[in-house]
Amino acid sequence: MLDTTANHNQDSLRELIRLITFSQGEFSLILAVGNYGVLRTQIIEQLQEQCSIPIRELVLEQSVKTLYTTIVEELGPEQPEALMVSGIDSVSCIEEVLTATNQIREEFRNFRFPLVLWVTDKLLQMLIRSVPDFHSWSSCVEFVISSGQLIQFIEQTTDQVFAKMVASRETEFLQSCTLNLNKDSGSYVELQSARQDLEKRGVALAPELEASLEFVLGRVADNCQEESRQHYERSLALWKQTDNLERRGHVLFCLGLWWAGYALWHQAEKEQGCQKAKVYFQESVEVLEQANRPELAAKFINFWGEALQHQSNWEELEKVANKALALHQTYSDPFRMAQAYGFLAEVALAKSAWTKAQEYSKQALFLQSTASAKIVNPSPEEEVFLDWNKSFAKGWYLFSLGRALLGAMRSQKHVG
Repeated sequence: MLDTTANHNQDSLRELIRLITFSQGEFSLILAVGNYGVLRTQIIEQLQEQCSIPIRELVLEQSVKTLYTTIVEELGPEQPEALMVSGIDSVSCIEEVLTATNQIREEFRNFRFPLVLWVTDKLLQMLIRSVPDFHSWSSCVEFVISSGQLIQFIEQTTDQVFAKMVASRETEFLQSCTLNLNKDSGSYVELQSARQDLEKRGVALAPELEASLEFVLGRVADNCQEESRQHYERSLALWKQTDNLERRGHVLFCLGLWWAGYALWHQAEKEQGCQKAKVYFQESVEVLEQANRPELAAKFINFWGEALQHQSNWEELEKVANKALALHQTYSDPFRMAQAYGFLAEVALAKSAWTKAQEYSKQALFLQSTASAKIVNPSPEEEVFLDWNKSFAKGWYLFSLGRALLGAMRSQKHVG
C-alpha cells in the first residue's frame, strides 16, 4: 500500500508541475486535493524542491470573506509566476466565500499566473455543487495518504492530547479548545476522516490506539452529552484489555468529571451522579498509584474529595483529605494543598469542631494567598487559573472560616 501510495503521489506531483509550467503568463485554476495537513505539508515541500518555477504561498485566515480580494490585497501589484493557496477548508464562512468567488469569477482572469488551490474531498464536492462555473475552469490533481501515515497521525494526535492533559492545570485540561480539538478545528475533522478512511480500507486499529482515539473523541464531544460518556466507556473497556494503567486512569478521571457534571445538571439524580463520580475518581487515583504515577494521582485526588464533600461523607473525606495532603506535600503544590485543608475544614465543621475548622480554613487561605503572590507576570493560562482559584477556592475558604467563627461564637454564648 505504501509503494502504491508513493507512486500515485509522485505521478500526481509530476502532473501538478506540468500544469504549473504550461500555464506560465496566464491564469489557470489547479485544484490540489489532499485531506490531511501532514500530507499537504509533505507534497508542498516536494513541489518547492522539484519545480523550477518559484511558487508563492498564501495561507488563508479563518476570517477571510472573499478569495479574490484576499489574494489581491496580499499580492498588491505583484504578479508571481505561480501562487499556491491553502487554508480555504478552514475558513469559517466557506459557503459565503465560494458564492462570492463564483459571482466574480471573471475577475480571476486578471491574474497572469497559475493558481493552485488546496482543497479536501469534502470541499471539492462543495465546489462542484455550489460553484460549478468556477469549478469548470479547473484541473484536478489528487494526492492520497497511506494507511501507515493515517495510523501515525492518529498516534501523534492522541499522544499530544494525553501529554497536554498531564502538563496542564485543572482549569486548562477541562477545555477542549486548549487541546485544539473542538469540533470546528481542523485537527478534529482530520481525526474523524482518518478513522473513516482506515475503516473503508479494512484496516483495524490496535486496541491501545482505538482506546486512545475513543478517549480523544470523548474529550471533544460536549461533556454534558451522552456521546461523550459513550466514547469514554468504549475507551475504558479497551484499556482494560491492555497494561496501560496510566491512560486508563485518565479515562476513569474523565468519566468521573462526566458524572459530576451530570449530578450538577440533573438534580433529581444528583445522588446517583455523585456516587458514580466518586467511584470513578477513586478508581482513577488507585489505578494511577498502581501505575507508579503518584504525581498524577496527586493531580486528580482532590476531585475525589469534592465528590465526597457533595455526598457529606465526612469520615471518608477526612481520610482522602489527609492522603491528599501527603501527596501535595511530596509534590509541592500549595494550591492543591490548600484545597485539602479546605476539605478538612469541612469535616471539622460537620463535627462542630470550631477551633480546628478555623485552623484549617486559615491554613488554606494562607497557602492560597502565598502561592498566588509568587506568580509574577502570569501567562494567559495562569491568569485563568488564578481567577478561578480566587473566585472559587478563596471564597470557599473564607466562607468556611466565617462558619467556624460563627459556630464558635454561638457555642460560647450557649455555654455562657
